[in-house]
Amino acid sequence: MYLSIIIPHYNLPRDLLARCIDSIISLQLPIEDFEAIIVDDGSQEPPLWLKEQYPDNIKLITATHSGPGGARNRGIEEARGKYIQFLDADDYLLPNGEIKQCIAKLHEEEPHILRFNYHVCHNEKSKIPAGKKNITFSNTISGAGYMRHNNLPGSPCCYFFKRELAIKKNITFPTEMLHEDEEFNTILHYHAQSLVVSDATPYCYCIREGSTTANSSTEFESKRLEDIFKVISHISEFRNNHAATSNPIQKEALKRKLEMLAVDAILNMLYAGMSAKEIAGKCHKELSPLALYPLPEATHSLKYRIFRKLANCSFGLSFLRLITPKKKPLKR
Repeated sequence: MYLSIIIPHYNLPRDLLARCIDSIISLQLPIEDFEAIIVDDGSQEPPLWLKEQYPDNIKLITATHSGPGGARNRGIEEARGKYIQFLDADDYLLPNGEIKQCIAKLHEEEPHILRFNYHVCHNEKSKIPAGKKNITFSNTISGAGYMRHNNLPGSPCCYFFKRELAIKKNITFPTEMLHEDEEFNTILHYHAQSLVVSDATPYCYCIREGSTTANSSTEFESKRLEDIFKVISHISEFRNNHAATSNPIQKEALKRKLEMLAVDAILNMLYAGMSAKEIAGKCHKELSPLALYPLPEATHSLKYRIFRKLANCSFGLSFLRLITPKKKPLKR
């Protein structure tokens, strides 16, 4: 078995889950080369119909509700593939031939991680890009080397990774919390000795009303903020625990990631409508002990340098408060 595609599922309409699975089958991969593992995270009505509708390599596992992180952990445990890809149940893969080129590259170089892009689909009428006949791939670098110069996206759905890397390093998702992807992605890339970046776009990320992270209730926003600070604390603790064994590139990679997560935390507070005084107080409480506030001086990007100057003073935070509207967050 070469590829395991893990799909967390929770109370999703049948047609969306079927669309997701059908998109995998439409790739026409050799049936002996892949499996799709749907981990039902305690839905009110588990999709038992899968067993009758699909072949044996489309597997259903039922679990107690623990959030997408717990479902993905269970999928990793059950997977038999050399490589793993995560796919959200309300998204789908595009039949443009690009994913086969990525899989061929996995066979050729066997990197720890191979990254690709995604297409945002707002509705059924969204234009889907035509597939490239010849995907280009970067030279192989380390995962830390990639993080050192790039803002690592939060979603875990836009790359393949070797299952043995997660198992050997005991890398798992935190459960029953939001932003669990950030922690998993960061630690996985920190440990990855080989990473290839492609310009493939085989993944369709669907914006959907009613998805968990499209929730904008006060209670949800409060949990979102508390959990992002938990993730920052966890990654900071990971950095401290590995300080003696990290190489310079790994240290710089974790430094950049933590600084960008601090920016994300401030942005989330702005989007939640918190006042400048409230944001400053929260930053001093949660980020200052970790040396992440005031935001450290860095040359990550021009946007970071401008945001840093504004976020680090009361006048600047008040200005950001004025120009930042409440924003309904996307799914990821």
